[in-house]
Amino acid sequence: MIRNIIFDFGNVLFDLDLAAFERDMRNLWGENFASAKENLLRERVFELYETGGLSTAEFVGKLCRASDPVLTPQQVSGAWNAIFIGMPQHRFDLLLRLRQRYKVFLLSNINGLHENWIADYMLRGTDNCRGDYESRYFDGVYFSHLIRLRKPMLEAFEYVLADAELVAKETVFFDDLPENVEAARQVGIQGIWHEPGTEIEERLVEMQLLPRLKNL
Repeated sequence: MIRNIIFDFGNVLFDLDLAAFERDMRNLWGENFASAKENLLRERVFELYETGGLSTAEFVGKLCRASDPVLTPQQVSGAWNAIFIGMPQHRFDLLLRLRQRYKVFLLSNINGLHENWIADYMLRGTDNCRGDYESRYFDGVYFSHLIRLRKPMLEAFEYVLADAELVAKETVFFDDLPENVEAARQVGIQGIWHEPGTEIEERLVEMQLLPRLKNL
């Protein structure tokens, strides 16, 4: 019996254009983009930022100075946050419906800039998603830069299970990346791959975790 649902955020609940960051940075750096990206990946800058190993100021500074031309913090932040599209109201409503039946959690590989952007987005949203969205829509929220663990590390899933006192076999996890789904399965969670661009509510109905609404 499923008692707990853990969602990834990006491209499961919140729609993203993951290619937008590279498009913007390529436009800013031009022919120097490839070498700058290679250097940043070699130094594990993105991974460190996502797990709290770099502050936002350190991360932005490294990207500003990664190549010529030297970029401004505003240019870097704008490109970094360009991936966000939005979260439709019906998914907020879905979370409230789910919380009537299950404990609902969020486990996301996310960093400080993105966390702040999302919080601002929620404040700018409709009346139903303003305010403290974390406590309204989730029983627990786990961001990689705060717990200092990221998917697909098994320890990230073990951390959530222990902290929220969940039984793995009573828990289902939805993610758009197969490697994260497989990691969840390795700790005993029922991992389900969610295809980006499809509607998560349909998958929940198919799995009989929710009844079908007439307008679904």
